[in-house]
Amino acid sequence: MKTQTLITLILTTFLSPLFGAEPCADGCGSHGAAAKPKTLDEIFKVQCEHKIPQSSCDECRYELGLVKLDPSLIRSEGNTNGLIVFDVVKKQSAQAFLTLNGEVALNETALAHVSPRVAGAVKSIKVDLGQQVKKGDVLFEIESPELGLAIGMCRKNRALAALALKNVDREKALVAKKLSPEVDLIDAQMKYDEYRIEVESAENALRVMGLDEVTLETLTSDRASGKHFLLPVTAPQDGIVIQKHLDPGEATASGKDVLTIADLSSVWVWLNVYEQDLARLLGETKKGSPRVRITTLAFPAKTFEGEINLIGSMLDEHDRTIKVRAVLKNGEALLRPGMFCSANVVFEMPEKVVAVPKAALMSDEGTYFVFRQIRDGFALRTDVEVGRVFADSVEIKGGVAEGDKIVAEGAFVCKSDVLREKMGAGCAD
Repeated sequence: MKTQTLITLILTTFLSPLFGAEPCADGCGSHGAAAKPKTLDEIFKVQCEHKIPQSSCDECRYELGLVKLDPSLIRSEGNTNGLIVFDVVKKQSAQAFLTLNGEVALNETALAHVSPRVAGAVKSIKVDLGQQVKKGDVLFEIESPELGLAIGMCRKNRALAALALKNVDREKALVAKKLSPEVDLIDAQMKYDEYRIEVESAENALRVMGLDEVTLETLTSDRASGKHFLLPVTAPQDGIVIQKHLDPGEATASGKDVLTIADLSSVWVWLNVYEQDLARLLGETKKGSPRVRITTLAFPAKTFEGEINLIGSMLDEHDRTIKVRAVLKNGEALLRPGMFCSANVVFEMPEKVVAVPKAALMSDEGTYFVFRQIRDGFALRTDVEVGRVFADSVEIKGGVAEGDKIVAEGAFVCKSDVLREKMGAGCAD
C-alpha cells in the first residue's frame, strides 16, 4: 500500500500539467467529500466556489470525479506512447476454472544433446555451465586421428582429381590433332570422374563429422598442409548450457552426450488432473486448446499464460491422476524447470455477461469504479457493482452498461488525479 501511495504521488506530481491542474489564483478552502452524483448535463453546468463551471476548474474538478485528459495521454495510431487506452464495454462468455497443481519442466522439443561425431580427446572447452550460446558458436574442440585421416584422404583425392583433369585436357588436344585414339580420351575422362566422386565422398565424410563449408575448405586447403587438426563442435541451436560432462584432455566417444543446451524461451508444465475432472477437461478440448494460467511461489504476483496441448493416456494408479501438459512462453526466463506451481484451467461458458478488463477496475476504501468517457477529453469516475472474477476480466452487475466507453489501460493515472485530496493535493490555504 505504501508503494502504491508513493507511485500515486509521483504520477500526480509529474502528470498534473497534462491534466491542466494549475493552482487557482484566489485560493480555495478545504474540499469536502465527493459531490453527490449529478446528470451529465449538470456536471458541465454546476459552478464551484470560484464562480466558474466546476468541470473547468483545475482545483475543484476532481470533487466531481471528473478527469480532463490531455490528448498526449491518449494512445492512438499517431501516439503509440500514450498511457491511456479506451475500450467499449461489451458482453463476453462467463468463465469457470479448474484448479490444478503441477511442476515446471524443460520443453523437450527445444532441447539439444551435443555429442562429437568422431572419437577423440577434448583439447579445449569454450563454454561453461549456465552460459548462453548462439547457434553456430564453438562449444569445444577435439583432437581426432580419424579427422586427420579423413582430411588427408580428401586432400589426396583432390590432388589426384586435379592431375586426372589435366590428363583429360591433354588427351583432348591429342585427339583433336589425331595424334591419339579417342579411346584414350574416354579412359582419361573415366579416371577423372572416379577421382571426382572420391573427392565428393571424402568431403561428405568431413561434413558428417560436423565441419561446415568454411571450416572444411580451411582444413583441406594447401595452406593447412602439415598443421595440427582440431575438430570444432558447434551449438546446434540458441539456448543455455544446462548440463556439461566433459573436461580438458578427456577421451570422448562418437555419439556420447557431453553437453545439453536448452532453449528456455518456452517451458512445459505437467499438471495432475483427478479422474473425476477428466470428462470436463476433455469436453473443453473439443472447443480448442484450453487456456491455463500459472502462478508460482517465486513470483506470486505474476501470472503466466499458456495452453494445454496434451492429455495423458495413462492413469497413475497411486494418486488416481492423469498427467496433462501445458506449454508456456518464458521470454524472461523466470520459470525454471523443477518449480512447483498452481494452475487455473479456463473454461468458457455459454452464459454472456457484461465485463471489463481487470486493468480498468479501480478501488478506493472498498468501492470499485471505472473511468467512463462522457465527452471527448473527459472521463468520469463511475462506481460499479462487481461480480465474478474471470481470467482477464471482471463481471460488472451495475454502474456501466454494454456500449459504454471506458479507460481500459492507464486507469491508475486517472485515479491519481481524482484522489489527489488524499495525497495532499488540491487547494491549500
